[in-house]
Order: sequence, then C-alpha cells, then structure tokens
Amino acid sequence: MALAAVLLLMASGVGVAQSPGSDLDLTVKYGVLVALTGPSGASGQLWNQATAVGVAYVNKALKEMGLSSHVKAQLIDSQDSQSQAASGVEGARKLVFIDHANVVMGDILSAVTAAVATSVTIPNHVVEFTGGTATSLPDINPKGIPPLLYQPPASNALEGVVLSQIMAAAFGKRAAVNVAAENDAYGAGLAADFKTAWTASGGTIPQYILYNETQPTLDTAAQQLVQGSPAGWLIIDFCSNLPKLVDPLQRTGKWRPDKTFGGDTLSDCKSQGQTSVPGMRVAKPYVGGGSTLPQYQAYYEQTASGGGGFQGWTAEAFDSVIVSFLAAVQAKSADPAKFAQYIVPLTNPPGTKFTFLQLDKAIAAILRGEKVQYEGVSGPLNFLSNGATGAPAFQIFEIQPDGTSRVVKELIVKTRRP
Repeated sequence: MALAAVLLLMASGVGVAQSPGSDLDLTVKYGVLVALTGPSGASGQLWNQATAVGVAYVNKALKEMGLSSHVKAQLIDSQDSQSQAASGVEGARKLVFIDHANVVMGDILSAVTAAVATSVTIPNHVVEFTGGTATSLPDINPKGIPPLLYQPPASNALEGVVLSQIMAAAFGKRAAVNVAAENDAYGAGLAADFKTAWTASGGTIPQYILYNETQPTLDTAAQQLVQGSPAGWLIIDFCSNLPKLVDPLQRTGKWRPDKTFGGDTLSDCKSQGQTSVPGMRVAKPYVGGGSTLPQYQAYYEQTASGGGGFQGWTAEAFDSVIVSFLAAVQAKSADPAKFAQYIVPLTNPPGTKFTFLQLDKAIAAILRGEKVQYEGVSGPLNFLSNGATGAPAFQIFEIQPDGTSRVVKELIVKTRRP
C-alpha cells in the first residue's frame, strides 16, 4: 500500500485502534443526603466528606487515563436531613427532581433512609446507599429486580447476634439481662434483633425498656433498668443522648458499667466530644477488613476538607461511590435503572479483584469486557441480591479509663445468601 494511502487511512481513523473508553460519554451525578447539623451532624459531616473524597478519587483516575473530558463523577449537592424523615424526603426530592442525581448517598439514619427510599429514590429508579443498619432496610427493595437501595454496613440482625454471643460469653447464655434502647428505627430495631437472638439461646430479659429521646429525663427508665439484679445490661443509644440515661443510672448505686454492653453508635463517644462510659464494651461492624485502609486514610486526610478527624467507617461511603461508578461504566450509562444490575456482580466472584488503588485498571478491564470484582477498603462487600452486605466483620471495643476505645476482639459473622 502506498504511503499516501496509509496516511489517509490513519487520518480517517480506519484501521487505527481506539483506546478503551474513547467512545464512552457519561457523567454520574452524586447527591449527599445526611444530617449535617444537630446530634448526628458530626457523623453526617464525615459521611459527606467521604463521598466528596470518593468522587475526587474517581475523577483523578479518569484524568490519569485520559478520559476526564467525557467521563466523570460529579458531586451535585449535599442536603441536610436534620435527622428527620420529613426533612430527608424534602432534601431527597431536591436531589432527584431538581439536581437529577443518579446516586443518593445516605442517610446514615435508618428511619430517614426508609422514608426516602420508599417515597423518592426507589419509585424514581435512583440508586441509594445507606449508612443505616436497620434489618428491615433491604426489604424495601422490590422483589425480582436488581436492588436500588444498598446497605454497606452490617445490619442490626447481625449485630444483635454478635451482642448475644459476646454477652453469653460474659454472663452465660441463660442469664438475665436488662435492655434499654432509644425508641427509633435504629434503637428499637437493634433491641428487637438482640432479643430474638438472646431468648433463642435461653436467656431472659426481665426489663425491656424503649424510651424517647425527647423525654426531659430518663430517671424512671434508669430505676426500671436496675430492677431484678440482672447479670448485665445492654444500652442502645447515641452518644449525644447517653448522659441522660447514664447519670440517673449511676445515682442508683446498682449499675455497673463493666457489666454493660452497647450498640455500635457508642463505640467512640470521646472522639465526638461526648461523654464516654469507661468499662462498657461495644460491638461495632468492622470496616477495616480490607488491605487498603491505611492508603484510604492517607488519601482522605490529604484531600478531605472540614474537621472531625478520620473515621474508618467512612470507607462505607467511599466504597459506595467507587462501586456505583464502576457499575455505570459497565452499563455504559449513568441511568440507575440500567447500571443497578451490575452492582451486586461487581462485589462478588467471579472476576479479577481490584482495590481502589487499581481503579484505573478496573475501569480498563471493564471496558475490555472482562469480569471485575471490586475489593473495598472495608473488605469484601459481597452485596446480596437484596442489597445487604454479605461479608460483615465486627470489632468489640472496651472503653478505657481515659474515655478512649480499645479493640479487644474481632470476629466474622457468616451470612446466608437470600
């Protein structure tokens, strides 16, 4: 072939291989919905920052691949749910109907998540990732179609089993323990899941108390909680509300913190500037099961804006951004109704495993039509067909005399695929 003809073919693009992704054109829009103010505002700010860090990391990888001119992730807005379902629904409607979010990140509160998922995201075919742990959340997903609501943290049902196991080891599986929980979706749900696991093994719960955060005092609840000389106690609440119950408990002279266990939200109250209870032990889903937590922490601390310090659980938000973006790349579409079907397969075998540090390689592999499995910062996500995580690990913390938390045990909970 004459040189002129070769040059003509090259100029026209005929016979010249295109780089992977050169024909891809998509923008995945992320909106954050979380409490940015109020009692849960500190945790909400961290979730918001982790989402922003995830979006920035995706765009960094795309730029290095030479794809950033036509493929990108975009953080469109962050809405304050104010820890209220009504405010959450209003914020979600803004993200979905005005900002046209493809993915809603949040809420970290189960009650807000449930309200938003049932009335906004699922009916409008928008993907949502929650930091909430209520057992009932995955059940919101319609049957027979890929889930739109995903729950990266371990559910209360699993946490209830873990609490039952560690309390049985401490007191005996047939012991009597008293339970107190804030009467919201998280507290009442986790208390119920613990009760199911505890009584199934022969344990009893003489005092089972649900109270409202808005009560001016919890003196009556405290008096009930120490009745019957129980072997131990379980308290499920948030750090901001804990003193309202602990102060009257201490005044009874019958309560022992070293015989008290707590739900995951009480694992590190001191870091939130709240009162901690030395001697208490707390079960919390462990998000550091992956090998890349140190690298994620370094990148987070380098790029995150705002205060609050680093918290490992924020990997749940970061991983959610990464895996949803990979799903959109695989679908070659930012339409959640199209890319939702790829989220579960991308977190399970078969497929070559990639961490966030290999995001560019994972994107390239997907564009070549290869099977990929994303290995999260928090370890294997292994999403189940209902959107719940399938590989949860837990850590048991013990609150130290100075109020800090120390890990005293780690364990894995086996789950069955639905």
